[in-house]
This record gives sequence, structure tokens and C-alpha cells, in this order.
Amino acid sequence: MRLKQAELVLSPANGKRLIAKAVLKHELFRKAKDKSIVILSLGTTNALIYEEIIGEKIDPQSYAAGIVKDTLGVTDAKNRLKPIVLKEGNILDIPWIEALKQMDENSLFIKGANAFDMSRQVGILVGGEGGGTIGEAIGTLVVKKVPFLVPVGVEKRVPSVIESARLLSKSSISTKDMQVGMFVVSNATIITEIEALNILFDVEAHLVASGGIDGFEGSGIFVIQGEEKNIEEALKTVASIKQA
Repeated sequence: MRLKQAELVLSPANGKRLIAKAVLKHELFRKAKDKSIVILSLGTTNALIYEEIIGEKIDPQSYAAGIVKDTLGVTDAKNRLKPIVLKEGNILDIPWIEALKQMDENSLFIKGANAFDMSRQVGILVGGEGGGTIGEAIGTLVVKKVPFLVPVGVEKRVPSVIESARLLSKSSISTKDMQVGMFVVSNATIITEIEALNILFDVEAHLVASGGIDGFEGSGIFVIQGEEKNIEEALKTVASIKQA
């Protein structure tokens, strides 16, 4: 069968929604949801996964701690939602740090990122002395062999996460941005828009260009290839995301 192809544009916001939908279809999520524990840590991309799980809209900043606007900063802790903990498909009303102790190799930890590179290294910005969520979790995750899923948009791709972490290890003279460092994770499963399109529609996706204006600044331009019906489904879904 001859493959067809199409081009599509995804803004970072549209990409986050597509990635969120793909996370719920990923085999790691489905396995952990059915058999064990899923922890969905805070983050603006994870906020959309939260919405997909509970079926309600929220303010993405209410499901985040560190945020990037015109400066690097943090949200008001009083207005934050608690990280979702799922056990065998049910939401548990317990602190995520307690659920962490119960996790095993059938579980899943989901954490967004601020950078990734072509070698699949992941970079996570941290501003607290304890290393934030990743600092508290990584030791247990590594020892217990818990799968680590990272939903992250292609706009966060950098030449080298290791080099980014090295540069951020030096003190900054900025008076506006909070001081941050970068935690490097090497054993994560990454889901970008490219993987999301494959998971959701069984098409092969390629990032071919970037750009945008009028709310589409920083957009990714993708070529998708596959069976015509799958491409049409992908285009229809992307159109509905843009209209939502």
C-alpha cells in the first residue's frame, strides 16, 4: 500500500494537548493504571494529562510549581492542586511521597521536563534546596526500577542537556530570575509530539521546520506519513484541539 503524507502545524500548547492524549494510550500508563501505581507530578504539560484523567478543565498554573513566563519563578503554593496518585485506576487521597514508597517495576512516574536532546537525555530545572520533585523521587525510582515517563514538547529540544546543566551550575547575576540548576535524567521514556502522533494515529511524524505568529509562535511544523485514513484522523483531531 502506497503511503500518503500531510503537513501540520502544532503550537506548543496544541502539542501539549496531543501529548497528554497519547500518555493515556501509552503501554506504560495502561499497565501501571491497571496493575499498580501512577504518580502524575506537577507541571504545566502534566496539567493537561490531569485534565484528560479527570475530564475537567483546570488552570495549568494550579498544577505546577516552577513556571517559565517572562522570568523563572514559582506558583503560589496555596493555590496548587495535589499531584494525582492512581492505584489500579482509582485516585488515592494520599501524598505522592507516600505513594512513592509503594511503587514497583509495574508502576509509573510521570514528570515533565525543560530540556531534552537527540541522545534522549532529559533536563529538569530545579530551584529548591531539596531538588524539587525530581530530587525527592529519583533515588527511589532508580532503586525500585520504576519506569519514568517524560512528556515534553519539541520546542524544548536543546543541543546538549549535559552542556545546559554545566552552564546552569554557575551563579547568575540576574535579579529577577530565581536561581536554578538542572537535574539530568538518562533513563526516561520521552513522549514528544512525534511519539504522540505515532501512538494515537499509527503515523510516522517528522519535525521539518519551526516558527509562527499570532499565538503560534514557536510552533513545530511536521510531516506525517501513513495510511490515508490514519492521516485524516490525525488532521481531524489536531483541528479539534485547535478549536477547543
